[in-house]
Order: sequence, then structure tokens, then C-alpha cells
Amino acid sequence: MIDRHENVKTSLRPRSATIWTLVVLACLVACGCSNDLSTSYGQQQAIGEPDSVNGTAVFAEMFRRAGHDVLPWRGLSPRLFDKADCIVWFPDDFDPPGGKVANWLEDWLYEEPGRTLIFVGRDFDAAPWYWDKINPLLSNEQKAEAKSRRAVEQTEFKLERQGMAESNECRWLTYQQEYRHRKVTTLGGDYEWLENIDPSKLDIELNGRVLPSEYAEVVLHSEGDMLVSVESFDESRLIVVANGSFLLNLTLVNKEHRKLAGKLIDEVGPPKQTVVFLESGPGGPRIYENEPLPEIQTGMEIFNIWPTNWILLHLAAVGIIYCFSRAPIFGIPATRSPTAHPISASTSKPSANFSNVPATSNMLWRNWGSTSR
Repeated sequence: MIDRHENVKTSLRPRSATIWTLVVLACLVACGCSNDLSTSYGQQQAIGEPDSVNGTAVFAEMFRRAGHDVLPWRGLSPRLFDKADCIVWFPDDFDPPGGKVANWLEDWLYEEPGRTLIFVGRDFDAAPWYWDKINPLLSNEQKAEAKSRRAVEQTEFKLERQGMAESNECRWLTYQQEYRHRKVTTLGGDYEWLENIDPSKLDIELNGRVLPSEYAEVVLHSEGDMLVSVESFDESRLIVVANGSFLLNLTLVNKEHRKLAGKLIDEVGPPKQTVVFLESGPGGPRIYENEPLPEIQTGMEIFNIWPTNWILLHLAAVGIIYCFSRAPIFGIPATRSPTAHPISASTSKPSANFSNVPATSNMLWRNWGSTSR
């Protein structure tokens, strides 16, 4: 029996991927070394892009299979305030939430009992992780390109992190950047979170560290580094997750990550709740005093969705070529030599139009003879 706050430590063993994992990674290899790897962060479906390795579509689908109603949302509006039972927020921003946004969300938590806000820190990027995982499945030529692509993605991530202060805090948490990157191989915390989890098979990564609020309880940690904390707001709760390294699309290939994601979903409560995935970029979501008008769908959005856009583009090109092949040929019209007399001026021979003169004469003679009687 494991104590609720006892560290569970196991030696790091060779990781054998499950068949399901191999199938998923094999599919990823199919587009692995192409130039269209989508890395948009914190969205279920980025406009004009396939599912991103940093997206939330898989996590949202897990909520749906648990019996919840799931919606994407782009701002803090009155309708969201009234209707949402749970808000899941993966901000594409390395800074903690600003005061106005935090106030709005805290007011929402206090408004109704049983509400849950899940806040997932930004300090992780799945693109380098992606190149590491597919590397064993690549040929030697592809491995060189994958290594180069990984270095580019890792550099871009580090450049984005440079904007973070060494210590950046808000009422919910404090970001600390000065710590070194490490992988999680041990877990500690509440028994409900540790049950049936093998820490040696995790691929959770920590870059900076997140210090929880003094009012929060750490329910999952690794060697003292917070992974998940829970803070009560009357009868509602704020759940803070250090980063998305076990919740983003690609990282949920790992079976142990899916178990942890399932435990997080269980924290929300029974099925049939309205779960909203809040999507925002740097600076946080916009706050609306009045409900914004819905975007008018014109049907042209299909041209921004892959692979439909490429299919339609090729069909349009084939159609244009076909139209040109069937179009009339325009240009200067051909001229015919004029015939002024029955006898051609150039040949001094009767025209072909008078080749039946005898037959015509006979016909006229017969008709004239019949009418003269």
C-alpha cells in the first residue's frame, strides 16, 4: 500500500513501445520529413492546418468520450460566463495570466459551485519531442534531416522562452526559469494520482518550474517539483498543470500520459458538463462586455483546410486546362478569293457552281412546258 505522500521511485528501464504507439508514430513518419509539420499551440484545430503536435484535439476528444460536451472558445464573453461548467486553458503565452483575465476567471469560479478551471503552463513544445520519437523509425538519410529540423525547433522554442523573466508571478502561481531542463522519472503525491502509473515510462519534461499559490495543494509532483496543484475557490476549483508535456496531442501517444490525462478529466466531475477549451495567444484572451457576433460562414473556409485546399487547387488547374482544350481558336479569319463572274478570272474555266447548268435547264424546260399547256 502506497502512502498518499510517499515518493514512488523506480529505476529507469528500457522503454518498449506498445503496438498502438508504433502505429501512431509510423503514421507520423509518413509526413515526418515534410515541410508541413503543424506546431500551432493550444488549439483544437488551427485554421488552414492539420492537427498540430502542440494541439489539444486529442485531450478534447477524451473529454467527449467521458460524456462531456466540448466547445472551443476564443474570448471571455457573457455566454461563456453563464454556460461553462469547466474551462480548459492552454495559453500560448509564457507569462502568467494578467490581472483582468485572472479577475474575470476568479469571478466565474465564485459565481456557481462545482466549476473547474484547468490552467496548463506554456513551458513546453512538442516539436523537438516529435523529432526525437520518430528518429528510430527513419532511414540514415532521413535521420540527418530530422536532426537538423529538431535543432531548428528547439532553437525557436528557446528564443520564445527568452522573453520570460527569471521569476514571474501572479496570484495563482510563480514561474521560475533558472532551473535546468530535466525529464520526470519519479512521482509523488496523492494516491489517486499515483495509482496504476509507472513513472519509468513517462516522457514528462520540465524546463522552468512552477511554484503553486500558498493556498494550493500539490497533488502530483516529482522530487519536489510541482506537476499538478489544486486550489479551492469556495466550492469551485482551480487546477494548475506545470506544462502540457503529458496533455498535448503528440505526447498523448504515451499510455501513461493518457492515464494521467484521464485522472485530470475525473477531477472535473460527472458527465454531461459543458467543457470549454479556451484558446488564446500572447497577452491572453480578449474580454467582451457584450456577446460578440458569430463569424459569418461563407463557404470559402474550405480553401484554408488541408488537404481539401490542395485537392480543390488541383481540380481547378485540371478544369482550366480542359477549358482551354475545348475553347474555339480565335484569330484573323481566312479570306476567300471573290468570284465576279461565272467564269473564274484566274483559270478562265467555268466555276464549280455552274457544273449542273444542263440539269437545271432541263428542269426549268419541263416545268415551263407543263404550265404552258
